[in-house]
Amino acid sequence: MKNLLLPFLLVFLFVKCSCNPDGEPIVDPTVPELEELEITFKDVNEFKPLKQLQECQDFQSGACKGAIQQLKAKVANELKKEFSLNIDRDSLFIKMSSGQVSVLVTDLDQATKKSIMVKVNQKPDKYAAQNSIDIQGRRPMMQSAFIEQGRRPMMQEQLRYDSNEGTSKFIQLIRSGESTYPNKDTKVWIVDTGIDVNHPDIASVDASLSKSFAKKNSDPLTDESGHGTFIAGIIGASSSETPVNYHMNGVYPGAKMVSVKVFDQQPGPNKFAKIKDVKTTDKRVEMALDYILVNGVAGDIVNLSLGKPVSGPNLCNSGKLNQAIKDLVDAGISVVMSAGNDAEASEENFPGCINYSNSNGARTYTIGSVQGGISGQPYLYSFFSNYDNSETDRIIDFVEPGEYIFTTAPLDGGSEAMYTLVSGTSFSAAIFSGILYHNTGVDTLGNVKRGAAPGDPDPDYTIGKVN
Repeated sequence: MKNLLLPFLLVFLFVKCSCNPDGEPIVDPTVPELEELEITFKDVNEFKPLKQLQECQDFQSGACKGAIQQLKAKVANELKKEFSLNIDRDSLFIKMSSGQVSVLVTDLDQATKKSIMVKVNQKPDKYAAQNSIDIQGRRPMMQSAFIEQGRRPMMQEQLRYDSNEGTSKFIQLIRSGESTYPNKDTKVWIVDTGIDVNHPDIASVDASLSKSFAKKNSDPLTDESGHGTFIAGIIGASSSETPVNYHMNGVYPGAKMVSVKVFDQQPGPNKFAKIKDVKTTDKRVEMALDYILVNGVAGDIVNLSLGKPVSGPNLCNSGKLNQAIKDLVDAGISVVMSAGNDAEASEENFPGCINYSNSNGARTYTIGSVQGGISGQPYLYSFFSNYDNSETDRIIDFVEPGEYIFTTAPLDGGSEAMYTLVSGTSFSAAIFSGILYHNTGVDTLGNVKRGAAPGDPDPDYTIGKVN
């Protein structure tokens, strides 16, 4: 009976119902909008983006690092002189790699916002300012809507837990028997809700590179909602302890991870925020990706387990966020994105609808979800996972297990390690990021069809595994 009962608190999480084709908004309508403005510095000679600087042909060079600090100082001084905004240069939410240099100014009251707009309008040749919220009111959201299901122990079989390897049975399935995980210099940048680095199984997060683009003073090494900690556990959790009790080893135990926090949490009675309690904007995600471009290196991976519903191809093929993702790929950094949980065509989910590659070997990957594959169960396409609507114009590159995945959870203020079950294409994407981190290529575990209605496209989907 050893290990049959869970000796610590579990928070059980499941995907949302996909009956709402528009997706559930992540903003509670009773909570006031977070006021923020993007201020663009139009004088490209005075505020020259890094890509135009000779010393920044390599962002990692010492000369470029100096230029970055000079640009930050110049922007901070300009904000103070022209707009009476006193922001420390290292706290700036700034886009500086290409195009025009811009800064995101957050947590504004209406009087301050009005004052800024008046000053911008007085000098239209020098500045531009706009709200960062989309006109449609759509915002990126985590691609898993979960609810707290109670605090009761579960049987080990229900947890789909491999006690010999200290991991999810689904993760063990796609590892293909891999048992050695040498130290690597490359990193996985997790753009999410933060990561609880106090969890004993999560020790490989680079604190020096981790950064928050969420509300002021938000710590990227904490996680109010849990989503980023779930992702980090799946990708790179590592436990050296004998799994007498539960522990967690990710797809690549000890993978170097960086927490890039973009989601805010609204105050509430629960430790773990519900989907409606966390929010971000396209602009915050764009600023985060620009930060990764400047600080990342070729071979790194970005995990984007977030998205929003879109209609029409425009957003998938154009726009600043689209370009930010393509810039990463052009720099040799692959971007892994979730396909979405709305049981709809994959081209209706952004940014997962982006399909882009570069001759340097980097590319975007969009990942859907399957269930089954253990205990003799057949593979089945997850009912909630978005799908391809064509046999030839494919968006979803691979599918990975995405239902009832065992992983790490935030400590909830206590000292005992916490773990949970999660479902959603968010976690399929995390599994694939772990596979990609091996850098040995992606092999085929199997193929699965969605089971579309007669006459509708029903292509084969490849289940990826470690090569």
